[in-house]
Amino acid sequence: LAKSSPRSLVYVVSQNLEISIEWDLDVQPLISSAKWLQLYGLKKNKMTFSQIFSQIGFQHKEDYVSILGKIVASRYADGLYHQYRAVSDGKIYNLTAKKSLLLHYANNLTGMIELYKQRMDWLTSESRQIFGVIQDQNITIVLDFATASLSEFDLCREALSVVLKQQVAQIEKFNLIRVAQDLVMWQEKPVFVTKDSIEDAIEWLWTLEYLPAVCHTGSTEAILEALFDHMTEAVYYFVVGDIPECAKYMLTQKISRSLCPIHTISFNAREEETVAFLKNLSQLTTGRFHAFAERTDEVLVIGPSLSKNEKATLNSRRLKGRLPLGTGVREDVYLIWKELEEAKNILTQIEKILTEFDKSEIVAGFCNGSQFLLSPLCLGEAVTCNHMDFSQPSRILGGAHPSESLLPI
Repeated sequence: LAKSSPRSLVYVVSQNLEISIEWDLDVQPLISSAKWLQLYGLKKNKMTFSQIFSQIGFQHKEDYVSILGKIVASRYADGLYHQYRAVSDGKIYNLTAKKSLLLHYANNLTGMIELYKQRMDWLTSESRQIFGVIQDQNITIVLDFATASLSEFDLCREALSVVLKQQVAQIEKFNLIRVAQDLVMWQEKPVFVTKDSIEDAIEWLWTLEYLPAVCHTGSTEAILEALFDHMTEAVYYFVVGDIPECAKYMLTQKISRSLCPIHTISFNAREEETVAFLKNLSQLTTGRFHAFAERTDEVLVIGPSLSKNEKATLNSRRLKGRLPLGTGVREDVYLIWKELEEAKNILTQIEKILTEFDKSEIVAGFCNGSQFLLSPLCLGEAVTCNHMDFSQPSRILGGAHPSESLLPI
């Protein structure tokens, strides 16, 4: 770890963002986490706790008997089925599935857990770490560098270049507008995404000059200009540093009632009030909020002489940074994390059932000249069973007709 100059900081950003891993196609759709879970979630794939248990067994019946004044459980399944007390609700389930089906569910859950981990990793790395996920097809990005330092100005242009390559390249139309005393527009209106238009936009970014901060109405005018094209689905307001109070007032007066979503992105905000303002502005316009703060005190400098594998080893996927104060938890990440934890809990229960299956294999022994069998997964009590036919284990496990079962029903 070493302190580095602004120039080397830009190099680190470039290397960290450009060295990307190959993600599975299922991981990287540019959609919200809620929509992504509609495609790849537990419920959609019939892998929730209740959905799985409806296929591997049924709930052991319990009811309240008023005469006795207590809950009484049925006895018909005692010893006939493997039984399992669910951790989630404490209820007892009679298991009818074979071990192979349980293994099938365990394998599927393991795969889904890995998919959720990859989606979380994808959401929190590369361009998504800085900009969030672009979910609209026709957009305008408004660039507000008003309070950026010279080094931040270069950092942002590098980061935006990667956003254009990784995300904007996958949508339909886009435009760029730079906030200034006199607005600087890349195009008069959004244009179709092509390889040439992406390259031209990146080249345009690097022709922009660094301008000192001036309190003016430029940010409001830039967003209004973006909204002038009624075909625009959303405006992405990218703000570096903090927003002057005069600009906040104008934005609130002119933009907060916009019917077109204004998605706000905060980069390196120094004041918590800036984060709160941008978050509120996005909420007023039914937009989304995203924030990132680059940590520039200590940066891992990646030298050009390193091999590709060595670069990848040096945490190449993530910038050194964090969420600024007041940002809160990223909802898109939280939704995937929540689904991941649920999948882990379900897998734990399935694995516990499998363990009990192994433990409840037929245990035969001799006690005072009599053979006995341990009731599977139930009370674990030994039941005296004379004249058992061990050549037909299915009968011992309750696979035969209940009237023929050797275990108490």
